[in-house]
Amino acid sequence: MRRLFPEESEALLFKTLNYIPIPILLSEALAVEGRRPSTHRIHRFMNHAFVEQLGYNLSEIPNIAAWFDTVYPDPIIREQAMLEWDSVVYESEQQGLSTAGFKTFIRCGTGQFRWFLINAQLTTENQSNLNIVTMRDVHQLQLLLEENERQSKTDLLTGLANRRQIEDVLAAAMAKSDRTQSSLCVVMCDIDFFKNINDNFGHLCGDDVLKIVASQLQHSAQAATCIARWGGEEFLIVLEHVVPESAGVLCEQLRGLIAATDYQSYGQHMQLTMSFGCVQYQANESLQSLLCRVDKALYQAKNGGRNQVVMD
Repeated sequence: MRRLFPEESEALLFKTLNYIPIPILLSEALAVEGRRPSTHRIHRFMNHAFVEQLGYNLSEIPNIAAWFDTVYPDPIIREQAMLEWDSVVYESEQQGLSTAGFKTFIRCGTGQFRWFLINAQLTTENQSNLNIVTMRDVHQLQLLLEENERQSKTDLLTGLANRRQIEDVLAAAMAKSDRTQSSLCVVMCDIDFFKNINDNFGHLCGDDVLKIVASQLQHSAQAATCIARWGGEEFLIVLEHVVPESAGVLCEQLRGLIAATDYQSYGQHMQLTMSFGCVQYQANESLQSLLCRVDKALYQAKNGGRNQVVMD
């Protein structure tokens, strides 16, 4: 059997790769001193799937530098992507791996940005010294993961953060407050006599009221780090870099806004009030302690006659 010359072997390889439905790029290293790994490779081949799915041909992206310039048009994001890729390559090499991969958001030839999972061969034993780079379109999967993550941290009725998310936000805010010695206040508020709304007008009306109140809190407490539906008719507000005096003023503004609103839902007119408890985070306090104190302040407001603010 006749042995193929390197050029014939390469041509056969290129022809074979064109039948594979996954985008494939073959690149070759250039020996250039002082250049970072992400900027000294030329591209030798792109299969049909690459051209079709990414929308670029070899003349448009002849080397890795052109790749970064083209798929990351924003210079800041481009620099971040280059640093991330260099880091991924370095870590893979340190672990003795033959490939490196990462997920990234790139601009395709159509102008659309999509998520791709990129895996690159780091070492090669073939005569032509070509490294294989595969790209898998994971855009829909990434969107699904992001939506699942969003829903896992969102109250589906009001669109506010849920208890899980605000506990994470609050824990991070507490740690930041300890590091920077900055003020941190937490507010818990509750719609007064909310059970009467459900009993007299129905749960659909009650749900509608919760959505309206949530919207009011979002609009009028824009300085808040996070606003969440804590549970039932209770809401929790995290105020970073806010001193107790300012937090108290905000609570009074919110209380007055709620009391002055003529709520209309499913043909019903009603007046609502809310009770507020507000506390300042104490250095090195536990999350449980902070939540217990703000809950206690809220119940002092409710037991004291409702429609008021209690600062602890």
